[in-house]
Amino acid sequence: MKSGAGVLTTWIAALALCLGAGPAAGASALTLDEYFAQALVRSEVVATQSELIIQAEERYRQAKSTLRPTVDGVASYTWLDQGARDTTANPTRQPHARLTATQPLFRGFREFASMRQRQALVGAQGEDYRQARTQLFKDVAQNFYDVLALEQDLRNFDEQISLNLQREKELQDRVRIGRSRTGETLAVQTTISTLRAQVEQLQAQRAAAREAFAFLSGLPADTPLRDSETLPASLDTLETYLARLELRPDVKAAQQRLTAARENISVARGARQPSLDLNANRYLERKGSLEDVDWDVQLALTIPLYAGGSLQSQVREAVSLSTQAELGASQVRRQAEQEIRSLHQSVVYDRSQLAALEKATEAARKNYDVQRRDYRLGLVTNLDVLQALNVFQDNQRALHRARYTAKLDWLRLEAAAVRRPVAPEGPTP
Repeated sequence: MKSGAGVLTTWIAALALCLGAGPAAGASALTLDEYFAQALVRSEVVATQSELIIQAEERYRQAKSTLRPTVDGVASYTWLDQGARDTTANPTRQPHARLTATQPLFRGFREFASMRQRQALVGAQGEDYRQARTQLFKDVAQNFYDVLALEQDLRNFDEQISLNLQREKELQDRVRIGRSRTGETLAVQTTISTLRAQVEQLQAQRAAAREAFAFLSGLPADTPLRDSETLPASLDTLETYLARLELRPDVKAAQQRLTAARENISVARGARQPSLDLNANRYLERKGSLEDVDWDVQLALTIPLYAGGSLQSQVREAVSLSTQAELGASQVRRQAEQEIRSLHQSVVYDRSQLAALEKATEAARKNYDVQRRDYRLGLVTNLDVLQALNVFQDNQRALHRARYTAKLDWLRLEAAAVRRPVAPEGPTP
């Protein structure tokens, strides 16, 4: 049989081993940034935005190509009706092959406007990509703290059930010696059953949140999470956050689309201007009276005179689209400002609530300890102890919830003001 000192030594060694294994086990738990990095790899929305950038860049290259010459190879073979006279000037068999080059000289400057328009749309698509990342970060943060809050709630309920079970055992002992009534034990048992029912509801909510985690990250649903975020000691002013409004990707994308819409007016107006092209042909083979002519050059001027009113209509449509884009940019900016104002106010209230709940929880804990002591002295009833225990646990759950809510709102505010350093972007698509 081991001595008391030997048992104590063994217990300390086992505790040290457990503590030593703790960090290794915790190292596999995901932080918010690690979760976000996994979600970036998984997200089809972000990947789609990356492909849209490639498409916009290719459309810009297509617009640039209108300034360059085009070269075509043309070949034909013509048979005339047998009734035609076969002459040197007009043979009945006419093979024809040539190289044709066309160089645009003037198109009403609409090609330059089209290039500026496409370039603006490339920029807008790049901002849409960054906005998709920001939205994904918000979704990840929401799910991250939903899971942590639900799991903390479950731990709090387990603690509350454990305290009530201890209370039940204490009351059963007092009932046996006639110092408490059986009804007091029944009241505690009712509370335990109610708490267990609430635990079942929370477990269902946690399962749903964990499934959302698996969907966003592509990792197993039971992957442990670790909160490494800390709230700042002080909060910057609202003006500091609003000063970053123009850096938001959604605001910049709307402004880029407004620029593109204005350039589209120039494109539509340019279609009403004359166009001048230089055409050149190099003949490889042909028959007839021009058989000995190897090349020719043509300067072609085209003046649009009437197109059924379609050109004027296109200009009016472009002006309307520009007005629509301007209204859209204004709306996006106002919504962005409202989001920052609302989130900043939420964070201010979160911090105040958190401070109040910390004081209330500490006071409730002390009250519960006092009520337990007074009950043993016969100064208060069992109902007073149960009420003090419930108030303490309710405050403790509210405190933990408030901490997660405060962190979530602060992170959303940082993301809304483009201040949150999220997962590395890598090469810009």
